[in-house]
Amino acid sequence: MVVILMKPIFVVRNFIVLFISFISFTSCVLANQFENLYQGNIIVENQSEQQLKELALQQVLIKVSGNSQVNILDESQQLLTKTQSLLSQFGYRNIEDNRYFMAVFDPSKINQALKEMRQPVWGETRPRTLVWLIVDSDSERKLISDTMINSDQDDVLSFVLKSTQQERGISLHFPLMDLDDNLAVSLFDISGRFFDQIAKASERYDASLFIVANLKQKDEKTWDLQWELVYNTPQSKKNEIVASEQLHGEKSVILTSMTNKIADYYADQYAILATDTEKFSQSIYISGISSLQQHEKLNQVLSGILAIASYEVVSVDVKQVKVNVKVNGGINSFENALNIQTNLQLDASQSERFHFNWR
Repeated sequence: MVVILMKPIFVVRNFIVLFISFISFTSCVLANQFENLYQGNIIVENQSEQQLKELALQQVLIKVSGNSQVNILDESQQLLTKTQSLLSQFGYRNIEDNRYFMAVFDPSKINQALKEMRQPVWGETRPRTLVWLIVDSDSERKLISDTMINSDQDDVLSFVLKSTQQERGISLHFPLMDLDDNLAVSLFDISGRFFDQIAKASERYDASLFIVANLKQKDEKTWDLQWELVYNTPQSKKNEIVASEQLHGEKSVILTSMTNKIADYYADQYAILATDTEKFSQSIYISGISSLQQHEKLNQVLSGILAIASYEVVSVDVKQVKVNVKVNGGINSFENALNIQTNLQLDASQSERFHFNWR
């Protein structure tokens, strides 16, 4: 992972502020574990410290629930009066030319508050998404790479995508555009929407979800953006457009709209709305686990899936492990959560659902 190191300057109030890295892009390995989900990051302007705490809490409620409208609820407004009791730690940090207020909230208290508000909870395991983006400006036409984003070659593009991702709790990643990528995919493939070729080029990044987008400048202030979010089904290898949009306006506005719509789609697929009704059971089967380390890693994976209320390993042999699971929420959210796990790959040789190979 490529991390931009910055010298932090903290002003500590009431709590010992831990060093928490700000959101960064990865360059090779696309982790699907979103970090700092319960941390709010707010640019300091002329707000009071209490206002900064409340803004940070509102940002966290959106990230954790996946609901961009959660803060207009009466219950959310009432929760703001209890901000201090939800805090774990907070402080200030200078990043480049901006000063940030960073506040970390207690996960169990936030989850409980959302449950009482009858809002979903979206766990830390979130889909990995690779972005194939062509920017067509007055001066040049180029396919955006990870290096271009990290070096802020287009400051508006980089800032909007980084900040909006942090606010919504999703991770977008860009290809390296090294020799391998340039041999695998071209500008023509992206603009022509040759999804099979793009999906093949995305395999090296272990990304079954990818965005194909064209951002074209119309005049000094106006841009057009056309994008599709594509899911490459692991079993059939078929490509399905699951979200799309055509936008016209200022660059920052339309890029923010794209990121928000993608976050809304993911939240609808993966966030769990807990109910008091009886949880249902489902068996899953995993082949290819042959060591104690792999068994321990499987336990970590299952324990980290919010859609799983509890589980029990009921049988282990040389061929496969069978696990009985008590499921929170609906079957679709549970299946989606399994399908995005890095270590679990759907077994295409099986006609029944919930058979996986360990990788």
